Amino acid sequence: MISDREYIIHSLEFNLFFLRIAREHTIFVSASLPLKNLSTMRQANVFKKAYEDLLSRVILLSSSEQVGNRLINSGEFITEFTLEAEKITSQLTGIPIETNITKQEINIFGSVLPKSRQDNILAQISAVNDEAIRLTTSVIAFQTKLLNDILSCKAFSYTYPLMLDHVTREAQFAVMTLRKLQMKDTIDTLNEIINFEINWTRLMDEHSKFIRGYLDPSETALFETADGFANDLDKLLASTLALEDSPEDLARVTRETINQVTKLRDFKKQGTAGILACKIKSIIPPLLSDHVLREANYYLKLLKTFKQ
Repeated sequence: MISDREYIIHSLEFNLFFLRIAREHTIFVSASLPLKNLSTMRQANVFKKAYEDLLSRVILLSSSEQVGNRLINSGEFITEFTLEAEKITSQLTGIPIETNITKQEINIFGSVLPKSRQDNILAQISAVNDEAIRLTTSVIAFQTKLLNDILSCKAFSYTYPLMLDHVTREAQFAVMTLRKLQMKDTIDTLNEIINFEINWTRLMDEHSKFIRGYLDPSETALFETADGFANDLDKLLASTLALEDSPEDLARVTRETINQVTKLRDFKKQGTAGILACKIKSIIPPLLSDHVLREANYYLKLLKTFKQ
């Protein structure tokens, strides 16, 4: 059982990370569809707007008092690339992206929460968590139907079916996390930590494969680097899955994971800079490159917490 203060901090930090990620998932889904699926694109835009509204509420409830200063430079909420990546992606796809949210978020850590927003903050945060659960549950159903339509050749997307499955699993894991928070619970048991590492190492493994597959065939060196990460992460995932039978190896596997994900994060950072500078040939939207960078930063923060 976590305290009220821990509940506030954990809820704000998770929502600052996840709601932005979830909003971007709707952008990537919409950008991957042909015009024939205009109604599906419009529904994705409705979800995007709902996530933007909810994230704005979380930002208004956040300050350097509630959100730890240690996260200022963590790169899990926003990075030095995020604002530019949003602007360029919106220009390239025609999908409107509310960049004022990012500008507001940049100012969070230097702010103090006004007294008017401190009143009933527990109730306000509980309401945000409940709304995030309801919204994400609807998005899971939307993405699952779209994936099933694609797999049964009733719809077409310019992205991989695995990508849709990937973002749906992320959403399901987020709902589980939010429900635990609503019960004043957190990830702390050995089995929960192992399950978390299995889930997130699989996501990192898939990131390396998506990057590999979205690169232009002429980018031979980058393809080989991404392919190397995919092979290494396949092996790491096998070691992580083995923890279910050998939990005593958790500390060792966590150290290996930190090392491997740090290398992948650095590769993603270089890739994001290259894509924004138009120096890498690919079909990777600029915001997607920043998106996967933030997810690596988030995973690294939690891995270091588990290690401690």
